[in-house]
Amino acid sequence: MTSRLPTRLPFPPAIAVALALLLVVAGGALWLQAVANDAVRSRAHTLRVRLELAELRNDVLEVSRAVRGYVASARDDWLEPGREAQRRAPERLQRLRTLTADNPAQQQRLEAFGQHLQVLGALEEAVLQDAARHGLEAARRRIAASDAPAQLAAMRTLLDALDAEELRLQTLRDAAVQHTTNLTVAGTALGSLLSLALVAWAGRGQQRSLRRLGDTVQALVQAQDSLGQANARLKAQAAHATELNQALWRTIDDGVARPAAPPRPMALDAAERLEALRRTQLMDTPPEEEFDRFTRLAALSLHAPLCLISLVDERRQFFKSAFGLPQELAATRELPVGESFCQFVVRDGAALVVEDAQRAPPPRYEYPPPAGVGAYLGVPLATPDGLVLGSFCVVDDKPRPWSEADCATLERIAQSVLAAIAVRMQLRALEHRVAERTAEVQLLTGAIRNSLNGVAIVDAHGRLSYANDAFAHQFGHGQPQALQGVALAELCAERAVAERIVAELHAWGSCRIELTARRRDGGNFEALLDAHLAHDEGGHEVVVATTIDITERKRAEQALRLGEERLRLALEAAHMGAYEHDAATGEVRRTGSLYAALGLALQGRDEEFTERVHPDDRALLAARIGTLGPAQPGYALEYRLRRPDGSWAWVADHAQASFSSGGGLLRRIGINMDVTARRQADAALQAALAEKEVLLQEVHHRVKNNLQVVSSLLQLQRRQLGDPALQAVFMETEQRVRAMALVHQRLYQQSTLSALNFGDYLRSLADQLVRAHGAEQRVRIELALQPVRLPVDVAVPLGLIVTELITNALKYAWAPGAAGVLDLRLRAADDAVPARLVLEVRDNGIGLPPGLDPAQGSGLGMRLVTLLSAQLDASVDVGEGPGTWWRVVVPLPGDGAGAQEAQEAPAARTAAAVPG
Repeated sequence: MTSRLPTRLPFPPAIAVALALLLVVAGGALWLQAVANDAVRSRAHTLRVRLELAELRNDVLEVSRAVRGYVASARDDWLEPGREAQRRAPERLQRLRTLTADNPAQQQRLEAFGQHLQVLGALEEAVLQDAARHGLEAARRRIAASDAPAQLAAMRTLLDALDAEELRLQTLRDAAVQHTTNLTVAGTALGSLLSLALVAWAGRGQQRSLRRLGDTVQALVQAQDSLGQANARLKAQAAHATELNQALWRTIDDGVARPAAPPRPMALDAAERLEALRRTQLMDTPPEEEFDRFTRLAALSLHAPLCLISLVDERRQFFKSAFGLPQELAATRELPVGESFCQFVVRDGAALVVEDAQRAPPPRYEYPPPAGVGAYLGVPLATPDGLVLGSFCVVDDKPRPWSEADCATLERIAQSVLAAIAVRMQLRALEHRVAERTAEVQLLTGAIRNSLNGVAIVDAHGRLSYANDAFAHQFGHGQPQALQGVALAELCAERAVAERIVAELHAWGSCRIELTARRRDGGNFEALLDAHLAHDEGGHEVVVATTIDITERKRAEQALRLGEERLRLALEAAHMGAYEHDAATGEVRRTGSLYAALGLALQGRDEEFTERVHPDDRALLAARIGTLGPAQPGYALEYRLRRPDGSWAWVADHAQASFSSGGGLLRRIGINMDVTARRQADAALQAALAEKEVLLQEVHHRVKNNLQVVSSLLQLQRRQLGDPALQAVFMETEQRVRAMALVHQRLYQQSTLSALNFGDYLRSLADQLVRAHGAEQRVRIELALQPVRLPVDVAVPLGLIVTELITNALKYAWAPGAAGVLDLRLRAADDAVPARLVLEVRDNGIGLPPGLDPAQGSGLGMRLVTLLSAQLDASVDVGEGPGTWWRVVVPLPGDGAGAQEAQEAPAARTAAAVPG
């Protein structure tokens, strides 16, 4: 038995058609949702492209600003941001090419932008190289002469065109989506109306129910549309918030774009996580409204009595913001980390869902569940690097199941919390940088205001708009305000100089010139002006100039040039040369015509000079130079130097060296003189002197021989005489002749013929006289003689005086056959001016007869003593006994060199005794 299909539907056909139309409307709504999703993705793509364009624009401007700031201020801290931006720019350009790969027009613009970027990079590198090699002035000139502004303008134009194209494409997409939405809404409305009409046509009896059904369907459609639009907006906002968070945290870190990392499981005391938490500077800070609004929003959205923004370090949980916090915790705003559920969110790097905290707390929770906590839902607050700072959580006072929508809502609000943290960190960093820059500006302003150099700013009309105190003082003004509005040309003694300054500034962007400036009272002074072009805060071109009063320096330079000219003329006149040797470089600079005659260049190396020194003298010169030091900074030396013709010249070298604080040789300065002629004259003089000395020795020898012959003749004659009185006279005369002969004998036996060692002479004379009288057995001689050198014209008469005094003592001091002591002393008078020599002859005999005046004696000996002492301008005194004591004081001729020699040498005290 076959079954039969029903021939009628269980509801009217109109209802079936209406249902079909409703299905079509539902399909249209789904299609509209897909279109909305595509629109959201397209808008996110456009936003990403525009963000990359904005970052690329900032990088290009940062590169240009860094190089110009470095060139303007010479501070290296300008270069680091520029290098980072220059490194990021090609990466951003490549990402933009990838993002706009389906747009040929955008690809062409990016290709042109890449070429401009290469040109600008090459130009900035050339500027930095010029600054490193040739100085900042060369770098400024290259910037002024380059087409960098044109390149920047072209790049800005391309960036504007790229951004405008993205906006245009987004506008077209939005218009298309809006058009599709309008058509779909219109179709939905039309389908709904047709469905309602069919239902109304289906039966009047069901009209009321059909109306209610239509209203319900329409409400459902509107609710579905609203829900779709809300979902689309929420998804777009979530995506936008994620991208915004990544961009914000990227600017806080190093600015390098990296893929966002999911929250990482990490120990509470992990150093990397604690450092990230410290950088937020949120721990132990007071509540802030910008965070409190997120806890209120989450609590109201999820219908929870308690919501917390918790920051967790290694020992505690700090509540940065709290909604509904109990009174006992509101005062401290913290909780030991072991008693919190948030620690597991941080440790695991994942959301924690607890639906019944009293019965099923987290497995690793070691404390009793907190009172009043029925359910807990927490999500991590993590940076894009995956470092978890804390948790964003809601707490219910009774058990509660948490849905996926609850988790999604809490995560979306957590993204906003992270964005607020990033913005706060950026603001704090910006405030810190602003404070640093403000302090730098204040320091710079104070330095300029109190600078010893004049500083002024000239506006575009060539008039001063600013001057510091030093500038006003230089130009004779009491206050800097008095110079405002004064034309630059009025400060120059010559108007042509002002025109030259303006011309160089427009040609090179900077100017450095020495000029004659005019003071307020009309007087002039010499100044060094250094000026360069700049722009004020309004972008107007101004000139920043610094001035230094170099009047004294000019005078010093003039005096130095005059002194150098005088030195040169003096060296030329004396036929001398001066040199300066730099120990660090080995370079030698010479002055004077002497070096031209010697065939030496005015500038050269020390080694070239040393090679010209005679081989026998090089070691001596090197040794003298090697002994230079702080204790012995100079030397004087004469050596031979080879002339260009191969002959040798004698050169005198007087040098003085200077040393560093560590004792290192810095430079050696000296004077050279050609002493060849003097050397030759000295050699001739030495030869002549040698000949004269030989001749004098021969003369003294012959005189001594002649006197010896006379003495021998007297001795022969004495021996033939029978009268003892006559024999005594002849013997005394013989002794006098021998005393004179002994002087000449001493002279020709020694190397020096001009003076006689009178101490040695007296020793020999005394011994000779004692032996001649046959008293060597009974008279002991005591000698205290200093080595005094006397010329012949003093030694001969003084020797005769000593002969007479010793002879008198040997004849009359002692009874016949009696023994005695004869004391003979010779010394220089202490501190006598002029120098004097003291001769003492003393015996221990019977003394002079009472009432006898030696000066009135009639004997030949005493008359000789008187005459010879007068010849020497000497004084003769007789002292009181015992014995006889004679004291002869003789003034020394010349500078008293013999007396000085006697004072420096101790007296040679000897005693000679002849046994009886």
